[in-house]
Amino acid sequence: MIIGAALLVGATVVILGACLLLVILVVAVRARRHSRNQRDEMLMSPLRPALITVASGEDDDGAAAEELTWATGVSRAVLDRNIVEMLGKIRGVPADQLVHVLEVHGAVDAAVEDLSSRSTVRRARAAQLLGLARAGDSVPLLVEALGDESVEVRNSAAYALGLIGDPVAAGPVLAAIGAPDRGLPAATAAEALQSMGVGISEVLRDGMGDDNPRTRMVAAHLSAERSFTLGLPQLRRLLDSDPDLTVRETSATAIGRLGRGEDVDILVRHTVDTEPLSLRRACVVAIGELGDSRAVPALAALLGDPDPRLAELAATALLTMGAEGSSALVGHESDAAVRSARLMASLQRASA
Repeated sequence: MIIGAALLVGATVVILGACLLLVILVVAVRARRHSRNQRDEMLMSPLRPALITVASGEDDDGAAAEELTWATGVSRAVLDRNIVEMLGKIRGVPADQLVHVLEVHGAVDAAVEDLSSRSTVRRARAAQLLGLARAGDSVPLLVEALGDESVEVRNSAAYALGLIGDPVAAGPVLAAIGAPDRGLPAATAAEALQSMGVGISEVLRDGMGDDNPRTRMVAAHLSAERSFTLGLPQLRRLLDSDPDLTVRETSATAIGRLGRGEDVDILVRHTVDTEPLSLRRACVVAIGELGDSRAVPALAALLGDPDPRLAELAATALLTMGAEGSSALVGHESDAAVRSARLMASLQRASA
């Protein structure tokens, strides 16, 4: 009993000591951070008026920007950090002036050097700075960084390439999605590609033939987002025969946005009950987007489908097809799906 009590007391002392040490460590970290913030604020104080003048677009003669280029030492480093934070929020001439300050300070050249740093944090920050500075000359290096061992660096490189917006990088960004072991998240790639203009239409078309389903999905999705009708033949093929269900659903949605009247047939073909339910729903929504009255008989047949959501989507699509669509709803006024579709339509009209 005595030994057990002694062990308990000893364990308690150790735990309390560890907790006390942790508290001291947290206090020390916060104190250091507070001290650093105070130091940075003091260093920024004489530079802040000029920085605000530039950022607000009121530096017509460039005098304030020129004043910022004179910063040296620790003040310059603190100023550069503040400029980088601002570049994510401003555009136009003020952004160009602040980028010029970074260039004069050597921050852009230093970022190029840091892309090969051993530190993951420095590589990621370097990529972000190059993107915010719209450093077009760094595109090849950022493309190379898409294959970095760190996902944070890969994401930062894609983010930077999106900010720069050079369509030359579109192919590598799309291909990076399916890179083995070092793939780029689909959402990150899609966001970067969105900023690259009309020059990526052929890249997206080719991407729909990629071996990786995530690459095909992103290519299909972006083709619709950017209204690139060049990829319609590939979208039809993906809807018909792609082995990945998500790719097929994305292709159906894209056809609804980009397609023509003749695409009604291919969409209707995939609303039959032998197809996966999620695909049937996507095709019905796409048919509604097209709004072609040739789909009325097929949609009317779905009003009695066992899946209430599919029936509601069919009713919603019919409501967009004028007199022919409304005629197909006659006799179904008491159907829950039709009532729900009418209610949603009236609410949307009221809020428009």
